Amino acid sequence: MKSYLQIIQEEAERCGIDLLKAFKAASIPTSTYYRTIHGATELRHETAAKVMKAIAKIHSLQQAREYTEGLRASGAKPNIGQIRAKFKPRSTGS
Repeated sequence: MKSYLQIIQEEAERCGIDLLKAFKAASIPTSTYYRTIHGATELRHETAAKVMKAIAKIHSLQQAREYTEGLRASGAKPNIGQIRAKFKPRSTGS
């Protein structure tokens, strides 16, 4: 069975996001990150969930940025409706 740390590490790697950056974006103290990475403590479910949400948010922002850069490079006029539909959040719950 995978630990929470392994799961979020795999997700961060898949998305190309630095795990420390995700911890910071989730407002988790860097000390928690370092203790977890070095095996001093286990990651709690709540903390892992916050980090996963931060990874998803950062990844979504990266995709939007890349899409916008591509539009600017091509000189095409953006269709706002299509853009919003493409980047809808996965969940609307808290």
